[in-house]
Amino acid sequence: MKKFAKLISVIIAVLTVTLAFASCGEESSSAAKLLESSDKLVVIEAKETGGSLLDALNSLKEDGSLTFEGEDSEYGFYLNSVNGYTPDASANEFWAIYTTLGEYEGVAYSSAEYGTYDYNGKTCASASYGASGLVMVEGEIYVLAVESY
Repeated sequence: MKKFAKLISVIIAVLTVTLAFASCGEESSSAAKLLESSDKLVVIEAKETGGSLLDALNSLKEDGSLTFEGEDSEYGFYLNSVNGYTPDASANEFWAIYTTLGEYEGVAYSSAEYGTYDYNGKTCASASYGASGLVMVEGEIYVLAVESY
């Protein structure tokens, strides 16, 4: 009986070590990398080109990296809350979207005319599209920040 228990212990140890090494270096299946996340700021870097910012947010939500709620509108998806924070309407707050993505395939996706946000030495311009219309392009930065008007 002691030999059987010892054999089971060895098998469990081998499986544990194997699984630990197998998971090392695995990356999230998300097309976006979360650089920063708090109640009033989310910064994302696109790891590949394709899909929208909303697709990336959904992927990050699925893997538990962040939470958000919103609704579809005639202008696209409207963010109501991110990481549990709902902007204070009485203080004229809203979720603003900024990006380093300027022009891509002949379309202007941002404009500094409507504001900028500096992140780690990179200037992000106000997005010209919302979360559902803003394309993800590898290496570009996307910022969700609570602002007021």
